[in-house]
Amino acid sequence: MENLLLMGIHGRIGQHLYHELKDSYNLFAFSSPNQDDSNLDITLLKNDLFILPEVEKALSDIDAVIFFEDPIMRLNRLTQGRFEDLYVLIADNIARACEMNEVHQIIFVEDEVSPDYMKDVLGAYGADVNVTSTPVKRYGKNLSYKTSDYNNVRSVQRAPLPPGWTVKDVGQYYFEWLDEILYGMINVEFSGRLIKVHFAKIGRPVLIIEYDGEASYNGVEIYRIKGGGLSKREPNKTPRLEFRALTGRNEFITALHDFEPKLPWAVYMMTQAPIHSLVNRIYQVEMIINTEAPRSGSKQRRNGPGH
Repeated sequence: MENLLLMGIHGRIGQHLYHELKDSYNLFAFSSPNQDDSNLDITLLKNDLFILPEVEKALSDIDAVIFFEDPIMRLNRLTQGRFEDLYVLIADNIARACEMNEVHQIIFVEDEVSPDYMKDVLGAYGADVNVTSTPVKRYGKNLSYKTSDYNNVRSVQRAPLPPGWTVKDVGQYYFEWLDEILYGMINVEFSGRLIKVHFAKIGRPVLIIEYDGEASYNGVEIYRIKGGGLSKREPNKTPRLEFRALTGRNEFITALHDFEPKLPWAVYMMTQAPIHSLVNRIYQVEMIINTEAPRSGSKQRRNGPGH
């Protein structure tokens, strides 16, 4: 039997597909870390949908993918940004992983609010994308599963890629722009691959970020959050900031993954969270109005990531 990957079985669509297909295919699905498959005719994958290498590993023995929205995509305690952008990020991961594993078929189960261009995102790396002829009506969410045990935050924003820019330019410019736009409040220090973010005149950095050149490839730039006064470290989780180009769309995604604030959750929600959301919205506007080519003499290009 063929190996068929579902996006999840937490929601109505996934449960329906599971019952219809379990006798004809070897089924696999992404799942939450605590879900048990011992009484199911399916192999549940604990791979993180938002980490490209883990999605690539999940598709290593797969013959075809059925792509649809599932509550597994919303497991974080706080997600900033539009779900449409989160959905596009996951679709891009699936498309890239299909190319790497030579998976040639994706079946896209539309719902009533799926963006028109989702088929293009899924097919951007060569897979054949078949769209279900009748869009599936969206009902109430099935949220009976257990969410994460820690206060993790995910933030995803999409913006146009300025003419003449690469996604590497966007990532480097983000930290220079942050240093300039909040002058006097935030100071950004560049030292090789390390970026240290300071508040006002506080000596200890609030964030220590390291550019990961080895993990950055094919239009995905990775910056790992290594420490600082605002970030709490969790076992087996490395918070990261990602800048990702969307092939064929002249757009990029900025995403913060697996970040857990050191502040108490209620304080974080009233202070750091809205500030971070506002900064990212302003940066989206900066990318829309920016008509200048990247500056070859910038601080990071002289001293920063990759140098």
